[in-house]
Parts: sequence; C-alpha cells; structure tokens
Amino acid sequence: MAHMSVMVFILLSLVGMVSSSYSLSGKVRLFHMQDIDHSYNMSIHARLEREKKRVETLTQLLASDPMMSANIERGEMFGSPEFIVRVGVGSPPHYQYLVFDTGSDLVWFQCQPCDRCYSQINPIFEPRKSNTYREASCLSTKCQLLQNQHSCKNQHCVYKMGYGDRSSSEGVLGFETFIFGNTTITNVAFGCGYKNRGTFLNFAGILGFGGGDLSFISQLGGKDRTFSYCLVDPKSTSFGWLHIGEEAITPGTVWTPLVYNPRANSAHYYVGFLGLSVGDSRIPISEQVFQLSNTGKGGVVLDTGTLVTRFPKPAYNAFRDAFIAQTQHIPRVHGISLFDTCYNLTSVRYIMLPNVSLHFAGGPILILFSNNVLVEVEDSNTLCLAFAPSPNDMTIIGSIVQQKIQITIDGQAGRIGFGPQNCASTEFGWTKIRNGGNRQNLVGLKLEMEAIDSMAMVVFYST
Repeated sequence: MAHMSVMVFILLSLVGMVSSSYSLSGKVRLFHMQDIDHSYNMSIHARLEREKKRVETLTQLLASDPMMSANIERGEMFGSPEFIVRVGVGSPPHYQYLVFDTGSDLVWFQCQPCDRCYSQINPIFEPRKSNTYREASCLSTKCQLLQNQHSCKNQHCVYKMGYGDRSSSEGVLGFETFIFGNTTITNVAFGCGYKNRGTFLNFAGILGFGGGDLSFISQLGGKDRTFSYCLVDPKSTSFGWLHIGEEAITPGTVWTPLVYNPRANSAHYYVGFLGLSVGDSRIPISEQVFQLSNTGKGGVVLDTGTLVTRFPKPAYNAFRDAFIAQTQHIPRVHGISLFDTCYNLTSVRYIMLPNVSLHFAGGPILILFSNNVLVEVEDSNTLCLAFAPSPNDMTIIGSIVQQKIQITIDGQAGRIGFGPQNCASTEFGWTKIRNGGNRQNLVGLKLEMEAIDSMAMVVFYST
C-alpha cells in the first residue's frame, strides 16, 4: 500500500510538471453579431446611441477615484456587442455565444435556475448538469479578486455587474472547464448569472479579455497570457478570429509598449500614442494631449466595445480640419448623429483619400485603410469621418479603426503589436464608388515591414 501511495504521488507530480510546461493555443472564429442573429437590424444611429453610454461611463470611471466603484465590479461600460465568440462550457460541453470585450475583466453568462433571465439564442447553461462545475468559496483567491464589499453572501461568492444602460447581471462565482477551439482549459473562474436584465441582444454573456486578474486571458497566466484578434466589418465576406496563447504572436509584428495605469482597477489596455498624420503632414498636436497622468486620467486605450474612435476635443478638431482641407474635392453634407464631417457621393464617380496615420510610442506608424477612416451612414452614398471628440481628455481607439488589422496583446511582455498582414482579406485599397453605391477597388494594398532609421514601421503600399 505504501509503495502504491508513492507511485500515485510520483504520477501526480509528473502530471503537474507536464501541465505547467504545456503551452496553450486555441483559435476561434470571431463573428459579427449579424452572423449569429439574422434578425438583428440595428442602424448605425442606434448602434452609436447604444455605445454613447459606454463612452460616457468609461471616461468618467477611468478619470474618477478607484474607490468610487468599489462596491460594483467593473463592467459598468457595456456598449455595442459587435463581436461574438462561441465557446464550450462544462462537461459535457454546452456551447455559448459570448460577447468578446477587451474592456471587461470578468467572464459571465446566464445560468439556470434563473430568478430573472433575458432571452438568448442557445439554451441557458445549467451547472448542475456539468461534471466539472464547482462553486467558488468566499475565501478563495478568485473571490477576493472581485474587489466587491459585498462579495460574500450566505457563504456564496457573489458578483454584481452594473452597466451604463441599466443592464445588469448578478450571481455566484464558479469554476468550469472551457472549450476554446480545439483547446480545453480547466478551472476557469466565471460568473454564473441567476439575475440578469437588459439588452444583451440574445447573447449569453460576456467573455472579458481585459487586463484585470479575473479576465479569461489573465487567468491563463505566463506566456499564455497572449492573444491576437482580427475584427471585420459586418458587410465583409470574411470572418474575423481570436487566437490565444504564445502561437498568437506572428513573426514580423511591430510592437509598442503597454502603458501602466496607476489605477489598480482598470481593465483596459493603454498604449503610448504620439499623434496623427493626414497625408504627408503631421498634425501639430502636443504629445502631452495623449499621455496618461500620474493619477490615471487621460491616456489612450484600445476598446473593442466602442465603435468610433474618440480624441480629446483639441486633437479631434485639429485632425478633422486637416482631413477636410485635403478632401475639399468631395461634396460635403450636414453632420449625422455624432459625426460632424460627412460626404455625399451620389454624383461622385470615385474618390481618393489622404492617408491617415497613427503614430505610436516606440516607432510603429499605422496607416489606416480607407474603410477605417470613413463609415457608411443612412445609405451607401453618404460616408462620414469615423471619429468624434471625447467627453474629456481620454482617447479611445474603437473597433472601426481596428478592423482588418491584426492586433496582438502580449500581457507577459507588456506590449501591443500590429500587423504584419491584412488579417481579413487582401481585397482592400482605394475605393471606387459608382452612382448607386456599388464599390470596386482600384488598387490593392499590402502590409509589409520596413526598417527606416532604426524605426519600425507598419507600411501599407500600393501594388
């Protein structure tokens, strides 16, 4: 018997060694909500109105005292559920459609039995039918990470998520096995929501990929705390994707450092941002406008839950005026919704746009596709500049700017990467717009790496 105990101990030790040295890698399709819910038909106006609260709450929250939000776990800024992933949960796996959000740091979804639940596409998850579900103890490390003054109720580890549009989720923290592509990940902490309300558009919950300790990606830890993603326009014939693990890093990626936010409860990814160019001209904006202060105010974040990129008002005005000055040949129309710079292309055969470039700390210069700069509104003959002023001194790089550009976040090394290839398709470039709104590409664009004066650059050039 003693001999058998020793053998069991050795085997368990070996299993632990193998598990600790194993590098995770999983890749899933990143759907646009219209790919999942074909009944969804929200106009650009409604989508912008939906994210308005997120932006207001986000900018206020990140500029406030960290203790002000201590009694509600982060998630207050839920906005546009544009991008969806399908993951398996439990044993046997029960597949759920979850909103991919780099601004949230908790995974949660609805659970049975519901005290209050909203309608969702797939059956609601029932933890009692899973062989691998277990509830988190109030004394567990994960429960303490909730940073919630009321996280323990009747010996249950309780989470509460409140959002700017009055949507909410409340339940208990648990552990479960997740299936991410072909990869199985055990003991993932998540919120099992029994009281849920709001407008989550029939999706089960949130897959938080923020920088907080309870986000899905942070729980992987070490070198596996790396992921890359590709967002696509809802009208695209291509699909986006989400890749986790060390293999998510693509050779040739150019990097900019993540910026540390002294506010301990920030889930967002901050980057060093230096300014913009329109055409060959750098816009004369002080780099101080984009810097994160010692108190956590200002700065630049990447956010998949926000559609439109926001700049502080002085920076936005300078950028907009420079863009207008180089597009005087295109007929202007009145502003629409939060867009104040729009163009009427009814009588225009084709357009040529100036390059819009984003300059990041450490050297990368990201030259945007035309589809990242202008967005269709109302009809295909009206395009608007897809940027807006921020409510305060924060800059938010939204999903429209991020589309078709591979973005990699390496949490262990503290860096964000761009490129190196057009992640969705090779069919991009200058846009030809005929009467009636039909489009054809005039010139294909490729993404390539160059070294110029020891400065790494992301360059899109014509073929």
